[in-house]
Amino acid sequence: MKDKIHPKWYPEASVACGCGATFTTGSTLPKISVEVCSQCHPLYTGQQKFLDTAGRVEKFNQRVALAEKKKAEADARKVSKDEAAAAAL
Repeated sequence: MKDKIHPKWYPEASVACGCGATFTTGSTLPKISVEVCSQCHPLYTGQQKFLDTAGRVEKFNQRVALAEKKKAEADARKVSKDEAAAAAL
């Protein structure tokens, strides 16, 4: 086996969760930040909790609203073309 290829081991690495919980574990990193831990994950707590990471729900709602707006504008253009064609007859 090669010498000096293994990373440094931190037996008391601290883990900080987004919910505020902290605990220690062994890791190759001295500090770890996580979004969900066993104290706030729905699988362990039995409570459903919606996590909106980086505003993804808002971004999705904006895309849906934009698509509906474009569809309404296209429908309005189609109706006005149909009315112009009917008036020309």
